[in-house]
Amino acid sequence: MLSTCSSSNLKLYEIGKPTRDLAKRLSCSELTAAVLEMCHQNRCSDVEDAQAWLKPEFDALMETLNLGAGSSEAAKKWRSKCSFGNVVVYGDYDTDGVSATVLAMEIFRHKALGVRYFIPRRDMQGYGLHASVLERLTESGCNTLVVVDCGTNDVGLLRELERKGLEVFVFDHHSLSASAPFFPLTVNPCIDGNDMAKKLCATAVLWSWAWKEEIVSRTWLKYALDLVALATVSDCMPLNVLNRVIVQRGLGLMRTNPRRGLSALFEKLGITQRTLSEEQLSMRIIPCLNAPGRIGCADTSVRVLLGIGELYTYVNDLVKANKKRQMISERIANAICEFESDERHVLFDAEWPVGVLSGVASRICSMRRSPVVLAAPVKGKIRGTLRVPTGADAVGILSTIAERLDAWGGHRYAAGFSVLSDQWADVEKTLEELLSEVEVEDEIIKAVALSPSYISLNEWRAVGALGPFGNDNPCPYFYREKDDSNKIVPLGRDGKHCSVIVDDVRLLAFNAAPDLGNTPSVTGWIYHPRIDYWRNEERVQFVLDYAVVEDRK
Repeated sequence: MLSTCSSSNLKLYEIGKPTRDLAKRLSCSELTAAVLEMCHQNRCSDVEDAQAWLKPEFDALMETLNLGAGSSEAAKKWRSKCSFGNVVVYGDYDTDGVSATVLAMEIFRHKALGVRYFIPRRDMQGYGLHASVLERLTESGCNTLVVVDCGTNDVGLLRELERKGLEVFVFDHHSLSASAPFFPLTVNPCIDGNDMAKKLCATAVLWSWAWKEEIVSRTWLKYALDLVALATVSDCMPLNVLNRVIVQRGLGLMRTNPRRGLSALFEKLGITQRTLSEEQLSMRIIPCLNAPGRIGCADTSVRVLLGIGELYTYVNDLVKANKKRQMISERIANAICEFESDERHVLFDAEWPVGVLSGVASRICSMRRSPVVLAAPVKGKIRGTLRVPTGADAVGILSTIAERLDAWGGHRYAAGFSVLSDQWADVEKTLEELLSEVEVEDEIIKAVALSPSYISLNEWRAVGALGPFGNDNPCPYFYREKDDSNKIVPLGRDGKHCSVIVDDVRLLAFNAAPDLGNTPSVTGWIYHPRIDYWRNEERVQFVLDYAVVEDRK
């Protein structure tokens, strides 16, 4: 599908004297300076701040990180024991939860007779701790429970486990319910940590705790940054200066010395290890790791990251699960687009599998540029996923009806909830009213006015110092005005893709062929470069992101 940008929503940046002066002050390329000006204008006035963004000091950043009071309490508990006996790690079914589960297993093996894990099924238990599951785990022989990526709001269950004689640790990043108590051995910077720590995913919280409290060797921990990078990208955490370094280092590990399971997954997907990018993580690797937890059981993803068992069989299962997820999601999205009115914000279907709805909701929200809830029944409850565009607050919306929900949580642009079936009609009506009142901000697209013919491989490598790109550190866009020399040519055999030839350079337009020829009043092209590997050589490639169209206002 072709994305378009109205000319009134396009903000262009030129490479002029201020850019050249900034490049000299920072000893960087003019292209790097232009991207810095466009994406982080507030950093350009202070050379030291700009240099810190270009070349961050990891150890210094970790020194300033404050995870909250629970960090030292959990460290005291760790040091008080020679062994935690039989340890069970209780995780979550997305990539952050799976990565945190694997990391917790690897850390607690240093002080355990044995370590196993449990991840609830999305379609059976759902997110978080469940009393019936905890009872079975304790009966099966558990001395220590390590909860990751959930548990912050389950203080009652956790205290009950303590009363039964279990040691309990919690490592999480979800918000604490208003005025609720919390378990003292909860390491969660969202409770009382500093701003930088509050931007960490659950895997990063656990890793940072182990680093700051010197729980295990820091040399060993550096080789676990691949898990933290996967989780950070997967959970769309803000790529502030610390998260950027974490992902940079994790990508470096995956390029040079990947885990056995990841190496097998790269091979299966045809990904060249040494040029692995954050875009490939988010678009290809992470969907495979997420898929089992969405349509079945997340155990396969855990086994791949642990590197145990029949790895190639598990990797094949990951890819198959992702293809199945894509097929189901495509069917639901097409049905919504074909049969549902754009005026409805809350959509329900008893036949929808709940595990795939978050991805579909994100897609519908992006297409419509309006908030959307997709919901389906699971064991006497209705589970829903809420996605909102820029300018709205998903958690804020759900907080206004919290007393009517069975459970809820999430982030600014994405949240989930469950509600008892007999309460759904009332909740559905209220949500529809709330979402219809949401004011959506126009999305302003920033781009540097520059022909792709001026961006060489070495130039783009230099810009890579500002990456990885993602949430709060957007991938830089570039703009080229359309002229009569531009040509649209087919790409591939299925008629879905094409290329736009601009200044004798190809802009790859994926899934845009059916729309591109039928879009009137195109005035220019917005694109981004990426590094590709072809026939043993690196090259810079250009991908079309938007066709700029005349303002309709």
